[in-house]
Amino acid sequence: MNQLNLFRGINVVLAFMKEPTVRNSASHRIAATLSRDIENRRIGSPTSGGAIRFPTERDLATRFGVARNTIRRAMDALEESGKISREVGRGTYINAVPVSGSDTIETDALYAEPLLLPKRDVSPRDLIEARMMIEPAAAAAAAINATDADIELLMRAQLASTNTDVMEEFEKQDAEIHRLLFAMTHNDIVQHIDLMIRSLRDDADWLAAKRRAYSATLKARYVTQHAAIIDAVINRSPTAAREAMTRHLEEVRQALLES
Repeated sequence: MNQLNLFRGINVVLAFMKEPTVRNSASHRIAATLSRDIENRRIGSPTSGGAIRFPTERDLATRFGVARNTIRRAMDALEESGKISREVGRGTYINAVPVSGSDTIETDALYAEPLLLPKRDVSPRDLIEARMMIEPAAAAAAAINATDADIELLMRAQLASTNTDVMEEFEKQDAEIHRLLFAMTHNDIVQHIDLMIRSLRDDADWLAAKRRAYSATLKARYVTQHAAIIDAVINRSPTAAREAMTRHLEEVRQALLES
């Protein structure tokens, strides 16, 4: 182990010593999970500038079903270890990671070249058509590979999307449902593709199109369609999951074209 990694490991231990062990057991487990997610490129949203934005405390508290102070302690440990950096007023970002077998840090190593973001603008039409090619297969794989814990998170996101009447919050939970389905494939390459799709979903043209299309009626249909996808995953039916996702994305496509 090189000195840099040794010092980072010591800092992690010191971070967890700030509070009693009983209180920190949950934050320790969460920090370990998030650390693995970072190392395996399973977390974060690429920005247009190339940085990788880390989820907010609120999002992580919802994901793990714990209080935000527990998440805060886990993030303290990640920051001490050099995995993330907090920037006042801008959010939290994932730091570049060491290339395997090397002590150097390469930002370009975050993604294999074929999965880099497109340099030209991507239209909402291009994005939804690409999603229709990819996401039904991901939903089918999720039905095969999802764990019980995965499904619990999916149901939690569905409940949150059902209970909100605010467009921005619904869009956030909508995106989380789709992110979770990609994560439930437990396939690193598929999850890299999801990162690219999510970064494009944050594009101004896409968000503007979503806002124009949004209505209480459309939201209700999306909730019903998400429920059909989730039911198929729970029932371990890849065919039903694929078909339900295809129907849902066709509705999304139609709504965007008519907006």
